[in-house]
Amino acid sequence: MSFNTGSFVGKLIELNNSTQSIQTLCGWAIHHKRHAQEVVDVWFQQLTKSPKERKLLFLYLANDIVQNCKRKNIDEFKKEFSRVLPDALSHTYKSAYDDIKTVKSVDRILAIWLQREVFSKEFISNLQSYRPKGMRSESEGLESTTSPSSNKRSRSSSDTGGPDADTVIRLLVNLERGSALQDNKVKQQLQSLPPEVWNIASVDKITDRKRLETLLKNIDTTYDLISHHRIRLQTEFTERTKVANMLKEFVSHQKQQLQHVEARLLEYQGKSQKVQDVREKLQAHLGSLPDLSGGSLEPLPEPGSLFGGE
Repeated sequence: MSFNTGSFVGKLIELNNSTQSIQTLCGWAIHHKRHAQEVVDVWFQQLTKSPKERKLLFLYLANDIVQNCKRKNIDEFKKEFSRVLPDALSHTYKSAYDDIKTVKSVDRILAIWLQREVFSKEFISNLQSYRPKGMRSESEGLESTTSPSSNKRSRSSSDTGGPDADTVIRLLVNLERGSALQDNKVKQQLQSLPPEVWNIASVDKITDRKRLETLLKNIDTTYDLISHHRIRLQTEFTERTKVANMLKEFVSHQKQQLQHVEARLLEYQGKSQKVQDVREKLQAHLGSLPDLSGGSLEPLPEPGSLFGGE
C-alpha cells in the first residue's frame, strides 16, 4: 500500500475521538514511516485548517504516533514532529485561549511526554511557553495556585479591561522567534537549487535520463520545502493578524488609561494647590500671633499691687 496524500487527508477528516480510530490511523502513519515528513506536513496543514473543537484530536494522534515510535525505536517521526510542534502548539493554544478544558488536555499531553522522556525537557519547556498567560499548567504546584502575589497579578490583568501587557509581549516575541518570514535557511536552500527547477521550458531540452531523475528528486524536495514553508507563512499571517488586532485594542485601552491618568493628575494638582494655600495661610496667621515662648513680655503685676492705692 503506497502513501497517498489525498488518502491521508481523507483519513484525518474521518478521525474521531475513539481509541480505535486514533490507533488505526497511528498504525497507518507508522507503516508509512518512509514518508514521515509528508505525513507530518499534511498533519500540521490539516490541524491549522480544522475547527477549534477538532484540533485536540490531531494532538492525540501525534501523541499516539510518537509514543509508539519511541517503544519501537523509530526516530523518523520524532524528528519531523519536533520541526512542526512549536508552531502547532502555538496555533492550538491560541485557538483555545478561553477554553480551559482544551488547554489542560494539551498540558496533560506535554506532561506525559516529559514524564516518559518522549522529547527533551528543554523542548517541552519551549512548547509550554506558548500556553495562554494566566492559566496554570499541570506541572505547577499549589504554592503558585495560592500565592497572593500571583492572585494579585491575575486580578490586575483581568480588571484592566484591555489585553494583558505580558501576553502581548510574549506573543510578539514568539512571532519574531519563529518567524517564517525571517527564515534565511529556507531562502538559502531555494537559492541553491538549479535553475531548471524554476524553468519548465528547460525540461524538454534534457535528454539524459540520469539528469532527469536527479532533477525530479530536486523538484520533489523543492515542492516539499515550499509546501511546508507556505503552511508556516499562512500560520504566521493568521497569528500576526490576531496580534495586530490585539495591539489595536491594547493601544486603544492605553489611550483610555492615559485620559483617566490625566484627569486624576489634574484632580490631585488641584488638591495639592489647596493644601499649599492652607499651609501658606496657616504660616501667615501664625506669624501674626504674639510669641509667648521667649519670656520677653513684662510680668503681670501682683494682685495686691493693683489695690495698693486704696
